[in-house]
This record gives sequence, C-alpha cells and structure tokens, in this order.
Amino acid sequence: MTQRKVLTRVRCVPRVGLEHTEVREIEVDCDQPHDDEFLRESIERFFSRRGMGEALYDLEVDDNGYFAVVNDEAYQQSWGKSLF
Repeated sequence: MTQRKVLTRVRCVPRVGLEHTEVREIEVDCDQPHDDEFLRESIERFFSRRGMGEALYDLEVDDNGYFAVVNDEAYQQSWGKSLF
C-alpha cells in the first residue's frame, strides 16, 4: 500500500510579534495532516530545508485549524505567503 502525500496549508504566526513579523501561510507535504506529530515534523522539515531549523516554536489549534507559532528571528528570511 502506497502512502499518499497531502498538501496542507498551515498558518504561521509570530511568537512575539515584533515590527518585522506578520502572519504567513506555508504549504507542507504531510502523510497524515490531522496528526499533531506528523504535521509538526512536516513543518520542521519545511523550515530546516531553508536553513531555519529552530523556526518552529509550537503547534497549536483553534477554530480555524492548526497554526504554527514561529520564532520571530525566522521572519528575517523570505518564506511563505503573507496573509495580510
């Protein structure tokens, strides 16, 4: 049986919210998008491939689904799509 990859959009919010930060959205491949651990690993892999291995601070969920809390230092690089 072949595992199917699912392209999952995840909102990324800054941890502190310094002046240069914003809410962004990323797309990650995830085998099981509704499993916290698999989604966390996919997000960590996304940032690690861009040289930001410590970008993900936490993974949370609200009424709109999962969102990643990202360390503000990661916002010094270009990644994701701005939502505002």
